Order: sequence, then structure tokens, then C-alpha cells
Amino acid sequence: MAFANASNFTMGNTQLNAIANQTLNIHQPSASESDPLRMLLNHSAINAMADSPSASYAPTCHPGTREMVAGDIMAWARDPTACPILWLPGPAGAGKTCIQRKVVKLCIDEGLYVACFFFSVGEPETSNASRFVTTLAAQLAEKIPGLKWYIENAIKTDRRIFARSLESQVESLIFSPLQGLDHSMSNRLTRLFWKSLAALSHQEDPYTHWRSSNVIVIDGLDECAGQKEQTYILRLVHVLATHSHFPFRFLIASRPEYAIRTAFSSPPLFNNTHILRLEDYEADEDIRRFLKAEFSRLKTEHPASASIPGDWPSTTDENTLVIKASKQFVYVSVVMKHLANPRRNPMLELKHILGHRPSESDVKSNPFAELDALYNRILHPPDVDISLLKSILHAIVHQRFSSLENIDPVLDLAPGTTASTLVDLHSVVNLGSPPYPSISLYHKSLKDFLESQSRAGDLYQSGDETHVQLGLGFYRRSRQQLHINKSHSDSWHLCILAIFHAHSVADWTLFEVEFVVRVIPSFGEEWAMQLLIQDGVGMREDDMPLSVYLTRTCFSEYIWRYHCSHPIV
Repeated sequence: MAFANASNFTMGNTQLNAIANQTLNIHQPSASESDPLRMLLNHSAINAMADSPSASYAPTCHPGTREMVAGDIMAWARDPTACPILWLPGPAGAGKTCIQRKVVKLCIDEGLYVACFFFSVGEPETSNASRFVTTLAAQLAEKIPGLKWYIENAIKTDRRIFARSLESQVESLIFSPLQGLDHSMSNRLTRLFWKSLAALSHQEDPYTHWRSSNVIVIDGLDECAGQKEQTYILRLVHVLATHSHFPFRFLIASRPEYAIRTAFSSPPLFNNTHILRLEDYEADEDIRRFLKAEFSRLKTEHPASASIPGDWPSTTDENTLVIKASKQFVYVSVVMKHLANPRRNPMLELKHILGHRPSESDVKSNPFAELDALYNRILHPPDVDISLLKSILHAIVHQRFSSLENIDPVLDLAPGTTASTLVDLHSVVNLGSPPYPSISLYHKSLKDFLESQSRAGDLYQSGDETHVQLGLGFYRRSRQQLHINKSHSDSWHLCILAIFHAHSVADWTLFEVEFVVRVIPSFGEEWAMQLLIQDGVGMREDDMPLSVYLTRTCFSEYIWRYHCSHPIV
């Protein structure tokens, strides 16, 4: 036979290994393993990109607003001699993300845009730094002619690149490919061809045009979890922006949190950054324009529109809303969503909002006093069970649910309880209607409000209490699922979520180890160990106690990775 005594040979992408002339192992790489670009996309944060499916429904600037700040940003983007980094700091609810999306569109229209990363606490993949470099690399591969081959080759050369440090990823997936593209002889010949063709046809040369497409947009850096990760991102940005083979510049928007503010006010970032402070720009007229348009729409679409006078609201009421907003677009956005509730009388609700005033001392000590008063008004509807509402809201803060119905069993509530409790809160809570994939808060400012004891009052609940509540709830559900369906995979998913929330209470402690030691054997310890080892946690030595195995391996990292890849329940 042609294959007699052959071993360890490859046919196409299929590898066959013969062991001791007895065992034949066949490994056929999956599509993602054989396609480097697909591997790159699988390790990228798709929803952090400007053209992601979720971006189609993200809030944008109202037409005719934010023109001045957008104009100044575009002047920086067009100036080839400007600083390589522009920082746009602004307070919560000031509309930074809407401005960034407006700038992305303007840059695309002028051929200046190349990539972006929109951080968001709503999803694991967009709330940490782990996919920052791969997401930029994926967009560069798409935008820059000829670069994709070099990035694909880097992935083929080092299949562990996605497990390496972000500095290593920057070097392998960005710097080296750009350098290779610059130095490639074939690329030089190709560029010469395009340059000659462009000169004859009076068209732009695509192989040199990308060097003028130089803006990378980063939004919501403060929503990247942890101050260390935020400063880490800024260090990477500086390394990228000042590298000789990286001809791109960064536009960064964030709240002026301490770690970010300190980094930008210190070398080396300070010397390479231009700062545009959002509070220096007039916002009142933009807010007034937004209110007029929204009130006009409300008077047409609300079920009570026939009884709403044409001159409502008065100019005085509009001015009062503008003053209450204090340049925070989120305030008027929440107001208008609340007034649009078809179950409420908008004229009566506006009267209540205008009459609900925080004390002078609150206004002086809390820049969000008016917003807090609005949240308190909305979150205390008549006959609501505050304790129940508090548990549901904090569960939504710490866990993504695909539907309201999935919250009830985790919190041990009767079916339909969550839906009826949140029925009047559509102005602040996205209830999972298409195209949104999960239940979530509309704005991070509500999360900040709920997590502050001084601001939330009776709606405050500590993170530890919520994680314990969710951990026990998911464990109870996993046991029920295993008992009813005998489905190890479904129960394992709920079990891991239970362990994730238990682990989130504090650092890895004896309490958590004991919790896990009780949970895992319920699935059959042998089956659970096989799954953990298969997922890369590590081998367990003979007679090693389960608690020792879990603390000595990267089980904690496994829990985090699993939660990131299976975030919704």
C-alpha cells in the first residue's frame, strides 16, 4: 500500500497521527483555526466598532447640535501638524459618546477615519482592555490595502498571540505588519503602479491615501474596568501614537476620572496631547433645540395628544428644564423618555418633574442633584415595592439577562414579577426589545446613582450583597435544571455564573473555594474535571483535594473567560 507504515503525515489541512501502529488520530482544523482573519475577529470586540449591529441603534447627536465642539475636533483631525492625541473630557451625561459618533461620521465622509473602540460597561468584551489591540488590528486589516496579509501571517506564525500581553500584540499585530508593508518590495512596485495610474486618471492613490486616514476614536475610557487598565490603555496609546511606523492619531473621550486625569497631566502624555474640555462649550441652546423637537414629536405621537395644548410647554417650563439639565443631555433625554410613557399624562408628569426640586445644600454638594431628583421621581412610582425593585435593578447592573422572564427564577420571584415591577420604567431601563440583545440600563449615570449610598438612598444595595444574591440564585437554578432536564451543559452554564458571582464578592477566599467545592461535585466530579481540563484549566494530580486543585490552577481566570464568552442568561 502507498501508505504502509506511514505516520504523522498531513493531507491538506487534515493531520493523521499513528501511535504504536495501533491508534489513528485525525484532527481536522475548524474554519476558525484555519482562517487567521476569522481568529482575529473572534478575539475582537465587535460591538466596540463604529459599524457594529448595536451601533445602528446607539444614541446620536440631535441634528444641528454640538456643531462647535465637532468643528474643533475636525480641525484637529485635518491638521497634519497637530498633537497625535486629543482628549475630550466631560462629565457624566454630557453627550460625549454622541459627539464621538458624530465625529466618526464626519471623518468617514472626509476620508479621515480608520478605526475605533467604544468602551461600555454593558458587555464583558467592551468593558476591559483584553480585546483592545485585536479590535484595532482587525479594523486596520480591513481599512489599509495590503496590510491584511502581514497580520494574517503574524497570526499563522504565532497561534498563541491572543494569549500574550497587549504589548506583544501591538508589536506582532500592528507595528510589524505596518513595517512589513512599508518595506515590501512588491508593495513598493504596487504603490508605484497605483501612483502612476492615479496621476493619469486624476484619482487618489489608495496605497498612499490611508496615511491621511489617520483618526482612531476611543470612547468611554472611564468605562474600562479598573484604574490600572485605564492607565494601561493610555500607555499603549502613547506608544502607538509616537511610533515611527504608526501614522495614526487618537481622539479619546472620557469622564475626567482621577487616574485618567492624572495620566494626561503628566509626562509623557502631557507633552503629546491637546485637550478640549467639553464644559467649555455652550450646551444650553443645543439642549433647548433638542427639547423643542422632542416636545413637537410628543404632541403628535402620544395617545393623549388631542388634549395637549399647542403652546405646551411654556417657554418658562422649557427654560427651567434647560437650567435643571446643567449641560447634561442625559437629563433631558430621560425626561422626554419618561413623558412619552403612554400610560402617563405628560402634562401632569412634567408638572411633577418641574416641582420636584433638590435642596440648596444638595445642589451645592452634588453636581448631579437635579439628575438624582429625576431618577428618584421615576424610580418611586405609586405602589412599588422598593425592596423588590432594588433587587431587580441591581441584578440588571451586575448580570446581563436576555429577557425579563429570566430574572424571576434567579431572584426566586413568581413568573411575571419583574415585568410588572418595571412596567413604568422604560425611560431608564431597556427592557430587551429588538434589536437590543439584553436587559440593560440606558445610561451609565443610573448605575452610578444606584451604586452610591448617599445618592440612591433606599434604592442602594452593595455589590457584595447583589453578587451573593445572584450566586445563590444561579446555583439554585443549576440544581433545578440538572434535576429536571439532566442537562449537564445547561446546568454547567448556570453553575459557572453562580461561581462567577461568588468569586466577585471579594478576592479568592476560603469561603469561595468552599462554595465551589460544594457546587462542582453535584455535577459529578469526574465529568466536571474533564470539562475543566478540556477548557485549559490544567491537570489534577492523583489524590489532590479539589480545593487545592482549584486554588493552584487558573480556575479563577477560567471563570472570568467563561463569563466573558457566555455573558447573557
